[in-house]
Amino acid sequence: MTNTKKTWLWAAVTFTLLAGVLYWLSSGRPEPYPPYLSESPSQTGVKAFYTLLDEQGEEPARWDSKPIRLPNGSGRQTLLMIEPFSTVSGDEMRQYEKWMEEGNTIWLMKNNPVGYFDTQVDYGVLPAGETKVEGEDGSTYTVEVQQEHRLQTKKSDDVLLSDRHGVLAFKRSYGDGALIVGMNPDWFTNEWIADHEHYEVIASILASEAEDSRIWFDEYIHGQDGLFTGLDVYPKWLLVFTLQLALFMLFFLWMQGKRFGPSFMPREAVVRFGDERLQALAAWYRKGEFYRESLAVQESYLRKLLQDRFGVSSQASWEEIRHTLSYRLNEKDYQDWEKWTKTVEPLENVTDVDKRAFLDWSYTFDQMRKEVQGS
Repeated sequence: MTNTKKTWLWAAVTFTLLAGVLYWLSSGRPEPYPPYLSESPSQTGVKAFYTLLDEQGEEPARWDSKPIRLPNGSGRQTLLMIEPFSTVSGDEMRQYEKWMEEGNTIWLMKNNPVGYFDTQVDYGVLPAGETKVEGEDGSTYTVEVQQEHRLQTKKSDDVLLSDRHGVLAFKRSYGDGALIVGMNPDWFTNEWIADHEHYEVIASILASEAEDSRIWFDEYIHGQDGLFTGLDVYPKWLLVFTLQLALFMLFFLWMQGKRFGPSFMPREAVVRFGDERLQALAAWYRKGEFYRESLAVQESYLRKLLQDRFGVSSQASWEEIRHTLSYRLNEKDYQDWEKWTKTVEPLENVTDVDKRAFLDWSYTFDQMRKEVQGS
């Protein structure tokens, strides 16, 4: 058997084993669900409430995209936000508010809603536990309250639910729409909705404030707008097969001799066009002691920069350059340029330059160049 055939055989065995392991890991185990998810059948999910609304003909729907895409122009709509745990940015908060101002309603249920829609609370309420609450119409209910704080309200707010310690839910107008803020999101969960009179309280608010309204469950606030969110609709065996196919294609391309990685510039190009050429040229000037010629090159380059920057002619004398710069620069910068130009001005009448003078003039030219390029 040739080496190529052995490689393909081992690859086939490896992919088969990997497929089996992946499928075994993805099957036969309960699927974990985040809390307050409308499709979650766990005790912390709200699938029971969602299903009940669907059976009653309310036709609820899930919203898993950004608030800027919320639908408009299709009648009254209510967005149910149950215990957001994905951070809502300031821009997104303004988009939610704009959606309410256009005639829609947001019903926020959060244990502590501070930071959402300018909501504030009063702390220090004791104790938490079973309590009697009163609705807007005067009806009383027995519920379980987990918070040791109550909502603060404004004069224009309508109190929807309260107990002897304070407000548990209120309604606030936003343009043509409204905001409902409440606490105790656990009332909506599969574990608690049938306990005490939690469902009755929810139904009373829903009937009075969201009647004839399309109800959306906001899953975007639960982090459901991820890259792989849409993959949940596909069976696990298909996802495993797709992954295996992708790995197989990568292996096939690798076996065909394809290479993936950065491309490197040939050294010949670097030597010919890169810094090595400049370094070699500079070394040639130093070795030949062509100091005056080197200073001429530096001066020519500096004059080109001055022409591009200030419009000074490259043939102008240093006195003319000083005169032009006196109108373009502030007093402090002009004093530096006056000193530099007077330092290099004698170079025009010099034909022979020693090494020490070359270093001094080169340093001055370098300062002038940095000033032009950095200003």
